Amino acid sequence: MPARIPMTEKQRAALLALPDTEEAVVQHHSLDAADLAAIADARTPETRLGYALQLCCLRYPGRHLRKGELLPAIMLDHIAEQIGVEADVIAQFARRVQTRYEQLAVIKRRYNYCDLTRPGRAELAAWLAGEAIGLTDGKILIERLIIRMREQRIIIPGVSVIERMAGEAMHAADVSVTNDVHVLIDNEQRALLESLLSEKTHAQQSRLSWLREPASRVGGRSLHEILDKIDLLRSTKYAAIKVPDNYLPRLAQMAREGARHTAQALQQMGPARRLTTLVATLRELEATLSDAAISMFSALVGRANLNARKRLEETIAVANDQGRLRLTRIAAVLEALTKAARSGADIGTAVAAIADLDVIDADAALIRRTIRPGRPDVLGELSPEYRVFKQVGDRFLATFTFNGRSATGTLRTAMNVLIELAGDWRKALPADIPFGHIELRWHRHVMNGGKIDRTYWELATYFGVSSALASGDLWVPTSRIHRSLEDLLRPRVPAATKTPVPLPRIPRLSADEWIAQKSAQLDSALLDTAHGLSGKAPLLFTGDKLRFPKGPRAEVLENDPAKLLAARTYSALPTIRITDVLSQVAQWTGFIDHFGHVSSGLPPSDERAFLAALIAESTNLGLTRMADICGVASRRALLRMQTWHMREDTFRAALGCLTDAIHAEPIAAWFGDGWRASADGQHFYLGGPGEGGGTVNAHYGRDPIVKIYTTITDRYAPLHQTVIAGTAGEAIHALDGILGHESGATIEALHTDGGGVSDIVFAVMHLLGLNFEPRIPRLSDRRLYAFEPRARYGKLAPLFGHRLDENLIRAHWDDIGPMIEAMHNKVVTPSLILKKLSAFRQQNTLAAALREIGRVERTLFTLRWFEDPALRKQVTAELNKGEARNTLARAVAFHRLGRFRDRGLENQQTRAAALNLVTAAIILFNCRYLHRAVDAFRIRGMADHRETLSQLSPLGWDHINLTGDYVWSDPAAFDVDGFLPLKISKP
Repeated sequence: MPARIPMTEKQRAALLALPDTEEAVVQHHSLDAADLAAIADARTPETRLGYALQLCCLRYPGRHLRKGELLPAIMLDHIAEQIGVEADVIAQFARRVQTRYEQLAVIKRRYNYCDLTRPGRAELAAWLAGEAIGLTDGKILIERLIIRMREQRIIIPGVSVIERMAGEAMHAADVSVTNDVHVLIDNEQRALLESLLSEKTHAQQSRLSWLREPASRVGGRSLHEILDKIDLLRSTKYAAIKVPDNYLPRLAQMAREGARHTAQALQQMGPARRLTTLVATLRELEATLSDAAISMFSALVGRANLNARKRLEETIAVANDQGRLRLTRIAAVLEALTKAARSGADIGTAVAAIADLDVIDADAALIRRTIRPGRPDVLGELSPEYRVFKQVGDRFLATFTFNGRSATGTLRTAMNVLIELAGDWRKALPADIPFGHIELRWHRHVMNGGKIDRTYWELATYFGVSSALASGDLWVPTSRIHRSLEDLLRPRVPAATKTPVPLPRIPRLSADEWIAQKSAQLDSALLDTAHGLSGKAPLLFTGDKLRFPKGPRAEVLENDPAKLLAARTYSALPTIRITDVLSQVAQWTGFIDHFGHVSSGLPPSDERAFLAALIAESTNLGLTRMADICGVASRRALLRMQTWHMREDTFRAALGCLTDAIHAEPIAAWFGDGWRASADGQHFYLGGPGEGGGTVNAHYGRDPIVKIYTTITDRYAPLHQTVIAGTAGEAIHALDGILGHESGATIEALHTDGGGVSDIVFAVMHLLGLNFEPRIPRLSDRRLYAFEPRARYGKLAPLFGHRLDENLIRAHWDDIGPMIEAMHNKVVTPSLILKKLSAFRQQNTLAAALREIGRVERTLFTLRWFEDPALRKQVTAELNKGEARNTLARAVAFHRLGRFRDRGLENQQTRAAALNLVTAAIILFNCRYLHRAVDAFRIRGMADHRETLSQLSPLGWDHINLTGDYVWSDPAAFDVDGFLPLKISKP
């Protein structure tokens, strides 16, 4: 680790920068009566102002006022106004060096300020040693050190000094943690850990490499392999090494490094570092494998349901299409039997003459399946799927410790029975076999003819385990995702490492206050709509269904001013390669500096090699092909860039940088106000079969897909992206974008299409103080809700669902608060919590309470949607921006026919993040050059097009070469500001 904390020049400058906003100046540089009395001792205006400036600078940011330093105007004016002098007298004070030093000495004596001395440095070093243990980000330690020095009135000497102090403390903490953990490892554990590196699973694969290898496909064999890995991992007895809690953040950092090291690289480390890194890596790896095993088990349940549904559909289809033929054949067989019996002929010969015996058996089996009593039931087709669960189910249950709520007591008893039976049918079912966990829909299959159908009892139990894990009623302590809800809401890292997203402040009401407020609001809105129905078109309310009017069709104009402006401005933009676009954007924003090395934190040393790797990921080209054609680095060099610099947190920070840059562009203000966002999913086809893994979505055909769910602002700036399964619902991911970004954008409203709508999302958005404004495709499918009886609302009465339960909301109001706070503070990803809440059974009262709150907000919004055509137009326009941005993303990721060949989620996440980052760079590039083009046209006397600028889009790419020409231009082609000339003919 370097002796200094790696920071960019911009970060260094910001550490001890003078305040330049009104809020900061008022907070830090307000003078009290004692200060003004001390300042008044100076004789002249310039000395009084100089005294005040030096005093304020010592207080904040805590350093000396530098000679010749340019002071922010707002700071200078605020201080000058307080002491009653003109700000321009500072020029006279600046020339009097002796007076400055004399005043500084007086201030230090009067206010007890002191310079950093050797004893003071030693004291701070001891304090830093304790602080550094639980931190992995040295910049946070620097900030704490600066605050400490301000509190103790130690004058901060300079950024380089505090960088070295913090760097030395971080290095010492790293060494201390490494040695302390190494001491805890006994000889047996040491030998077992070393065997992961030295022993081979296969001829060319170490055990550690095998442990990291993701599962290839959904199946019982794959689940067995994951469980084998967990058994091997636990056999090292690493969990017996009790690591202090304050060491956990640093071990998590070591695990991130260890996940990227090969077994050979780990063997080259010193013993202490190697073994400590292995312990840290195995801690995280067990959580990853636990999640993988649970996900695989859930996938097996999903596949079983899918296969059963297919069999049922096939049965119904065959019964409909071929039933007559089969019945005719069976009738012919019966006739042949009758004739043979009466004539004394051979019955077998008579039947064989009609059809083969196998065909007759198949006909009989199919007819029996189609004439089962009751309506067709998917569960009735599940028995062929039992084979997989018999082979692996008991081992899965025995591998983990399952904890759960009291309501799952019967289910956990049944799980223990399955573990004891171990799939061995020679063992009889116990006499007191539990039934309380069996859902009602399973009963007629489990109890067959008054006896227990063991196959269906076991299947019902396994399916119950899967449902309970999804909802959070059951949890596994070693899992990262499937932990208890209370544990998920508890921060696992220091709060200082994550900055909450800026959200609008809302008053915190009690349950009674909220219910009273919403009850009145809801009642008024419903009555207004009910009374207004008589004045609306009859077609809007027919058949007890509410419909909204269709807006007028947009008239297609041949000479549309917006299209003409877009054509004119884009024709002026220079033709450029994607490589040069990214280089220019990097020069403007420095976004590459956010891709710190996982170990050192230093940005990439080779900018072009990094950009080549970024382009390879975003365009779906792949590193091998990019290395062949770019000419700047080998595949191994590109792989190093991807492995050590491209991570979720670095992509998030870089995207936040570009989002802020887009919002700062003057032309971007014409696209939107900057406080709205929209989220939408975009599908990408995958290579190979994916049906069993839940990647086939019938909406997109039979090919497996994955969806990238992206959130953008109304200024076209991408905020966030995540990869979700092809069959996953989008609603639970709607909040990830506006709560998971690292830009300075303050989002107050979110728009989604119908796929992002759910009652729980409405509830959480409201409780966070945000407006959720989705597009409602059909009002006729929506129920209304109220606290009052439905009869109160006249014609609207048939549209109502159940009456809202006030007591349910009151009972869980205090439980909901910590959940919302955890989402706001980035303790937990919203989609993780929402997925569990959405999977809760109806009788779970916490989820039901949130749904009640959401139904209040959904009803209010539904009435707004019905009454306000401007709202419908606004939401549609914002969602159209997301659709247009998806078109740009599709154009960028065009290689390999646009199909993602990587089946691992981590690789897909990297590809999605790179794609989002590159599209953000293109949008920023277009914004800046479009602004230059518009200004150039106005300068040359062309008509002002400000009224159509809001319809202009920064999503064009015809002027950008995305296809195969991955080389960089000579820097001489750009001007001193880093711009290419516009293609505008001189007048």
